[in-house]
Amino acid sequence: MSYALPAGGSLAIASTYGPAVNMTAITNAAEAVATLAAGHNVVVGDILEVSSGWELLNGRVVRVRAVATNNVTFELINTASTALYPAAEGIGTVRRITAFTTITQVGAIAFTGGDQQYADTSSVFGRADTQMPASRTPVVAEITIHEDPTLPFYAVIRAAQEAGNPAALRVTGGNGSRTFHNGFWSMAQFTSLERNATEKRAVSFTGVAEPTRYAA
Repeated sequence: MSYALPAGGSLAIASTYGPAVNMTAITNAAEAVATLAAGHNVVVGDILEVSSGWELLNGRVVRVRAVATNNVTFELINTASTALYPAAEGIGTVRRITAFTTITQVGAIAFTGGDQQYADTSSVFGRADTQMPASRTPVVAEITIHEDPTLPFYAVIRAAQEAGNPAALRVTGGNGSRTFHNGFWSMAQFTSLERNATEKRAVSFTGVAEPTRYAA
């Protein structure tokens, strides 16, 4: 049994990306192995944004466990089920995340969503109501920042907001765990003003794919 406190952790937003590299094949395996175009420059430990024909992989942010020439292993990404990941349909592209910018002066962060939704499968002749799992609600993070617009992450968040493109969120826990999530960003236009309190600005993040967590 162990416990973790957030002290020592951090938040960060992906600030620069490499060019898109074609992913010409990907395996159905306990850890997916993608074949990338020659000259990909991907190395062990890189963080990649994946665009894929597989819905459950598309948009995910993954870490590279191994590289063998053009074959790249996605750490902890299980694509063994051909029902969820139809064979030969997962090709697409990857982009290396080449830099993250730390989000500092975080007053609070609250994650909501990710709740399981259910479809009603009850029969008009049945004696009990029944359900089956359907989709999950999007994950949303509401982040409160102590206001200082001179900090570098302000410009990064605003650029992501104005571009209208997802940018990865990295959450580092106090125990060293790392969770990566891809999504859209928005920053409030005004700060909140209260007596005897610092000015605060709200930042929101809405996920577009499943998060990926690594213990270290």
